[in-house]
Amino acid sequence: METKPAQNIQDSFLNTARKEKTTITIYLISGVKLTGRIRSFDKYSVVLETNNQEQLIFKHAISTVVMGRLLHSSHAEAKPAGTAQGAPTEITPSASGTEG
Repeated sequence: METKPAQNIQDSFLNTARKEKTTITIYLISGVKLTGRIRSFDKYSVVLETNNQEQLIFKHAISTVVMGRLLHSSHAEAKPAGTAQGAPTEITPSASGTEG
């Protein structure tokens, strides 16, 4: 029945980073920090390119993978600005109504 398994979260994450050529940071279990771009990956390993060198990293040695995105930061900055503008408008009338 399952001829093609659904793509898992790990594969989606790594494939997105690879396609978009996003710079990622990989933290190994040993504490080593590696930064570069994903060239390829499979079930057991990831090939990371750093300074025109490729490193084969075994997934069992990886602790965390961090993907930095400019779009994510832009959205994060936009939300607090919208919230900050809406909040004083609601709070100010309540405060003046209570005091007056």
